[in-house]
Amino acid sequence: MLLEQFFDAGLGHASYLVADPDEGVAFLVDPDRHLEPYLAAAARIGVLITHSFETHVHNDYVSGSCALAAIRPINVVTGDAAQVTYPRIGLADGETIDVGALRVRCVATPGHTPEHVSYLVADRGRSDDPQYLFSGGALLVGHIARVDLLGPELEERLARDAYDTLRDRVLSLADYIAVFPTHGGGSACTASSVAGSRWSTLGFERRHNDVVRAAMQDFGGFRDAIAQGLPVAPAYYPHVRELNGRGAPAPDGVRLRALRDPLPAGAVLIDPRPPHVFAAGHRRGALNVIGNDSFAVRLGAVVPFGAPLVLLTTDAGQAATLREQLATIGFDDVRGIADPVPDTGDDLGRTKIVDARAAKKLADAGAQLLDVREISEFEGGHAPGAMHIPYEQLERRLGELPHDREIVVYCAAGVRSSLAASILERSGRSATNLRGGFNSWVGADLPIEP
Repeated sequence: MLLEQFFDAGLGHASYLVADPDEGVAFLVDPDRHLEPYLAAAARIGVLITHSFETHVHNDYVSGSCALAAIRPINVVTGDAAQVTYPRIGLADGETIDVGALRVRCVATPGHTPEHVSYLVADRGRSDDPQYLFSGGALLVGHIARVDLLGPELEERLARDAYDTLRDRVLSLADYIAVFPTHGGGSACTASSVAGSRWSTLGFERRHNDVVRAAMQDFGGFRDAIAQGLPVAPAYYPHVRELNGRGAPAPDGVRLRALRDPLPAGAVLIDPRPPHVFAAGHRRGALNVIGNDSFAVRLGAVVPFGAPLVLLTTDAGQAATLREQLATIGFDDVRGIADPVPDTGDDLGRTKIVDARAAKKLADAGAQLLDVREISEFEGGHAPGAMHIPYEQLERRLGELPHDREIVVYCAAGVRSSLAASILERSGRSATNLRGGFNSWVGADLPIEP
């Protein structure tokens, strides 16, 4: 058996190609809709992909199983409880499918979602005993996937399901089984404390995973453990789950057009430049979403799903990369690219940036500090008197901000706060960005509130 993992660091998403090279066949587990890497890997090994297994209906990225089935004669496989409308093989708990000498057994593991399953794989060329668990979100490295994404009416039931899943379905397996999860470090489908490692063994998790250890105790302690450190769920999650229930096509590969002013009316302008460059001069109303690995998640957290977009970059390579990231979360309506500075001579927007000591002086003089980090970050320590609104919630909570005081925004390093400042500017408010964020505040040895 050969196994190759594909990891999207921005989404914290892992997918897998699992192959039997002797028989010349392979299957995928939880692929995204960018199919070229999977097809290239299969060609390199010399195998044909015959199946694509889905552990659950995903919230965080657009699945590629249906897109692959549209161009190749493969079977898409889900648990039988998955409420999807596309053609698939629905496996009940305990049912198996053979792919060459690889036997894949479905294990019902509800918790992260009601329909969630994991897949136990045995390489029968060596033994009928299972050796690998593709666990989806039922067990992660150092944690489990969160149970609150489908709303409060299901949360308590799913928490109980996750507790029972760990105790009865996962921890009953042998310690030597290798665990390959779908969610990893950087995923908003789990707590920020999830380990950065991308695979583990059941024995190691039994000894070192705090949530697993809590599952071996009473439910109350387990419930408390899984509620700690959860980030704000991006607003696009429910829309992506609905899209995955229908089955999404492959993304459009048409080259983006270079646009000139005036830009399309109603399009959201996205400026991916670094904060200090954006601050020096930008199109008014543009949102500063830095073009790094987390670009798509941050954009999806603040821009309505399905909104038309214009990418403010003249770098065609960067634009193509950012467009691929957007397609992974279902943001397909990208109208084109444009210069981040208008060619019409319009007045530019500018953002004031200050260092930590200057921010402290502004606060002492009456400015309002605004912390836009996640809840767990804020609770771990923040600037005295800081107001806390995670950047994902800022636009709908603008009314909570004082109108008669200067706003000084900070995050951990100055990236999310630059986005927050651009949200404030677009709403007609001005804001000052703290260069280096809370890290620089700590580095300057300024006071901290727990």
